[in-house]
Amino acid sequence: MRLIAHAITPAPRPRVAVRGLRGRPLEWLESAGLGIWSTRWDTAEPLARDDVLDHHRVIEGICAATPCLPVRFGTAFADAAAARATLDRRSDALRDALARVSGRSEIAVTLLWREPSGDSAPRPPVDDAAGPGRRFLEERQARWSASDARRRQAAELVERLVATLAVEPALVRHEICSSERVAVSLAVLSPTDQAPDQIASLRRFLAGLSDVTGVVNGPWPPYTFAGIDESGGVSAGSATRLPGWPPA
Repeated sequence: MRLIAHAITPAPRPRVAVRGLRGRPLEWLESAGLGIWSTRWDTAEPLARDDVLDHHRVIEGICAATPCLPVRFGTAFADAAAARATLDRRSDALRDALARVSGRSEIAVTLLWREPSGDSAPRPPVDDAAGPGRRFLEERQARWSASDARRRQAAELVERLVATLAVEPALVRHEICSSERVAVSLAVLSPTDQAPDQIASLRRFLAGLSDVTGVVNGPWPPYTFAGIDESGGVSAGSATRLPGWPPA
């Protein structure tokens, strides 16, 4: 048996009205003034894709009761001692991360280009008399110029989004031009009581954009802001990925 981790919260144990994965008992293990919530799991039993949504349900229930750091789905501890060892080893960083997300929820914004990128959009004509080498260089330069223009435009959109949200830059995570279709992926850590107003403000802002179409999701538990290290996770230390997940 292993423990599939869901979230880390402050001690003492809060009252959480939610069951664990697949409705099984939700367990609490405490050490160093912190606690980790988990579901006991037989490693011979495979995880399913539906369990990802159930993991989200569990985290939502925990975060509704107390500040929490969501743990990546599939993160498992061999036993209670291994779970407590992670709390002990990383207690200072975990407490700092909990203070950062306390009273806040995550709002996610995705901006998608309405038109194709420079790689697939029509390109300026090239002189038919030019040789193949020159044509290649000119076409490559056109693609690079279009890509640079897109990145500048996406960066400007991020600045406008942050200004609309009126939040500190430290409470925003974003990525631009992560794929041909995606202009901006942005997450903001918003005060939970202000999240509905911020979502409404974002939707009004997005409705006025012509080059992109926007999607706003949330409020969610602070998945993007739960990281305590460069890998962005809270599963370092004695944790492992449950065998067989993610599926091949």
